[in-house]
Amino acid sequence: MSGKVLLWDMTREEAEEAFKEADFIVLPTGSMEQHSSHLPLSTDSIRAEELTEYLALHSDGLRMVVLPTLVYGQSLHHIHFPGTITLREETYIQVLRDIAWSVKQHGGRRLLIVNYHGGNMAPIELARMMIEREIGLKVYFVGWSSFAADLVREWFPGVPYGHACYYETSMILHFRPDLVDREKMRRQRQRQRHELQAPTHPLTRPPSAAYFEDEYPDGGIGDPTLARAELAERLIPIVTERIIKALKEDMKLE
Repeated sequence: MSGKVLLWDMTREEAEEAFKEADFIVLPTGSMEQHSSHLPLSTDSIRAEELTEYLALHSDGLRMVVLPTLVYGQSLHHIHFPGTITLREETYIQVLRDIAWSVKQHGGRRLLIVNYHGGNMAPIELARMMIEREIGLKVYFVGWSSFAADLVREWFPGVPYGHACYYETSMILHFRPDLVDREKMRRQRQRQRHELQAPTHPLTRPPSAAYFEDEYPDGGIGDPTLARAELAERLIPIVTERIIKALKEDMKLE
């Protein structure tokens, strides 16, 4: 391989060689959606781009080719907030299938989807099954934040975290501090929802909020004022090591 990890930077000759030699062709998936009043719409996609490149450059012997970040995600639950651009579930699934088909045409053996937005998870799982059945390409799926969850909870025990929280804010303070509006960082409100009685049937599920603002009117979760760039700096290498270890273990099961 040429030493380059980003497909964006390669010539066609370099790409031809890289696809054939790579252990994983990697697709970072983000979103273009509101992240409260203090973070940019590109928050998930910035994390996807930066953290996935870091993963490929610190892959401990695994050979990776990183595709351009899929910056549009499934964000229908945020659509009432200005600036959110979303794909519908069926569109998102088809985009993933088309990308996978292209990877297969060029000799890619495994597609690794590294996701940074919760709304993408369900359509990715469905697309993954379709791709493996219809295209014959192995699909690995990593949720970056799931490998970080226990560490993030240790930062501020008992403080809610999630969308536009101290965790995501710390990441953007690390990668793009110029895009964080510190004057608008504030504790996010959560609406009190009525307690639901326990289901009378084991297969029933309580309703969930159809739109994000129904539960979080400020557009975020928890207290982003706790965010610090150094928290992200400490987290990134640990989580990267965890993901690489998990991929190597999973490859042994093929």
